[in-house]
Amino acid sequence: MIFKQPVRSVFLVTESRIDRLGFLVPFPQLIMQKMIQRKNKDVAETKSAEQPVATEATTVSQDEKRKPAVTIRVEDVSCSIWAREHLVQGKPKVFWSATLERSYKDRDGRWRYTKSFDPESLGKVVAACQQASESIAGLMAKEAAA
Repeated sequence: MIFKQPVRSVFLVTESRIDRLGFLVPFPQLIMQKMIQRKNKDVAETKSAEQPVATEATTVSQDEKRKPAVTIRVEDVSCSIWAREHLVQGKPKVFWSATLERSYKDRDGRWRYTKSFDPESLGKVVAACQQASESIAGLMAKEAAA
């Protein structure tokens, strides 16, 4: 009869690690740094080779770019819809995303904002998300028609 014991592997996350055979193997940190530098260099070369797309979004100032396309409010909960334009296969494409936040007044009477929600706010979050979904669908339909 042969009894097999389960193999236990121990990996240490430090400057070096011990492989399954028990040998000390230096962690390939320098190799990874070189790979990241090479990747960043390749990405920079790719971006410089691409022609910038002349659209309204590229001619808008930086301050206006940072504003959401639409903001939906349901009492103290707000949902901001953001448009992000990227080149996909050489063509501009708009990606949509949404962020949620809740506003409240602190002890001093100043407005504060948080990304956490209490149980009483969850229904408002659902309503804001539903309206955001409908708004994004409308924005996508406008974009497809153009």
